[in-house]
Amino acid sequence: RLARWRKMQGWTQARLAAELGVKQPYVSAMERAENPSIPGPTVMIELFVLTRGAVQPNDFYDLPALSVQQREAA
Repeated sequence: RLARWRKMQGWTQARLAAELGVKQPYVSAMERAENPSIPGPTVMIELFVLTRGAVQPNDFYDLPALSVQQREAA
């Protein structure tokens, strides 16, 4: 999802890295379909804010998206 969002913005991995305060290879590792790098909490928050919620922490795990209603029912 991160790569798709970045490409829709017309950004390079280098630009995204600069916006997040990380290096380009780290962005590449996060975008990899196989063995992606899972960003730490600070980067996850920055991604969520930067993408206005289009990229969420669950996107880096093999978990379904949760709704508020599902969470309240749990």
